[in-house]
Amino acid sequence: MERLRKRLDGLLTTGQFTYSQLKKMFITLTLDQFFICFISLLSTALVSSVGEAAIAAVSMVGTVNSLASLVFMSLATGGAIVVSRAKGRGDEQEIRRVIGEAVGLCCTVSLGLSAALFLSADALVRAIYPHVEPLLIEYAVKYMRMMAISFIPFSVFNVIFNIFRSLGDTRSSLFLTVVINLSHLLLSLLFINGLSMGVAGSGMSYIVARTLGMLLAVFWLIRHTPYHIRLKLFFRFTPAVTKEIMSLGMPLTVEALLTQGGMLLVQVYLARLTTTDLAAHAVSNSMLNLYCTSANALTALASTVCGQCYGAKRYDLTRQYCRNLVKVGRFVLLITVLLLYPLTPLLLRLYHATEQGTAIIYTCLRIAVFLMPLLWCDGNIPSMVLRTAGDSVYSGAVSVSALLLGRCILGYTLTIVLGLGVPGVWIALVCEWAYRSVALRLRFRGDQWLHIRAA
Repeated sequence: MERLRKRLDGLLTTGQFTYSQLKKMFITLTLDQFFICFISLLSTALVSSVGEAAIAAVSMVGTVNSLASLVFMSLATGGAIVVSRAKGRGDEQEIRRVIGEAVGLCCTVSLGLSAALFLSADALVRAIYPHVEPLLIEYAVKYMRMMAISFIPFSVFNVIFNIFRSLGDTRSSLFLTVVINLSHLLLSLLFINGLSMGVAGSGMSYIVARTLGMLLAVFWLIRHTPYHIRLKLFFRFTPAVTKEIMSLGMPLTVEALLTQGGMLLVQVYLARLTTTDLAAHAVSNSMLNLYCTSANALTALASTVCGQCYGAKRYDLTRQYCRNLVKVGRFVLLITVLLLYPLTPLLLRLYHATEQGTAIIYTCLRIAVFLMPLLWCDGNIPSMVLRTAGDSVYSGAVSVSALLLGRCILGYTLTIVLGLGVPGVWIALVCEWAYRSVALRLRFRGDQWLHIRAA
């Protein structure tokens, strides 16, 4: 262990950060990610207890909901990157101004998106899934409308959550995560199991939990940061700051729209499969998210660390930290897979999966998890670092083209044309990881991405 500690200290200690600082941030971010995914896993299990129709309906509209939420989440990421750059420069006045504008922008955008999604839910579900049975349509429309309402408070919560991360205050982000996700779990138990509200209970738990999370996040931002944040800052917009947030957030938004549009195409051809197939795919995705907790934590850490290094114009450290975090990520993911895979039988008991569904889930996990340590971090951490440097167009093009060639074209061919079923999508997913790794490594070797903003 001492040898490993010295090795990590040599990789991660620089004039900007120390290994000890990064270790504390990583542990907190990992707990943060694990808590999010574990509560999501339990919530999915609660929905699955209602029946395969319920979890299939939630899975059907999951992509549409993600499409809407990722728009304001992309703006939140853009705002967080600007905050981390300002923190690297030590400009407290700019930090305060950016925080206020980021919250105001995300709230405004979410109001419009939520209204549009709520009003078009029925027509949208029927247009995407014209041949799905009526019960699934009813469940899906109800769930989509309730999720649309929950997006408004969640947009405010999410941007504040990302701001704390970008400032390096991972303890506050962990605290907010625990509160909102624990509230969601307890409310799910109450509405789904206690009051037998089914899919509506899941939607209601999101609305109430996210509203509580928003109120707490605003209070925590005002009371527990040294930057003297006031509510009036949420309604003040300056052209320079707004332009910088939008210049980073809009490419991410376009990427999110195109990516989720591709995921909609995936959902369309998956809708040809049985309800058991759809449920198994949803459960497999939920479990894969659990495997990705530590790697997601490293990606979030890369955003904070490299963003601050870039803001301080330490481009050498920006590149160095990216490379070293990828190396650490490979090792961390290997340990994660070795620890979690033996627990799969225990985790599957939470989902009430049928025997046929269980076989599909095992096949999907075997395809993906054993290749994750080799490919996942190489295809995700550099992408985040490119975004902190303002090179969002290239990273976005890689993400969209990977999805188009992977799960859209190759996935359809394997799943439908060749009749492999759900495992075909997962083979395509692994191919996406490989493509992203190669494309991002080629970009990262040059210097253009470091000065993309100045150009």
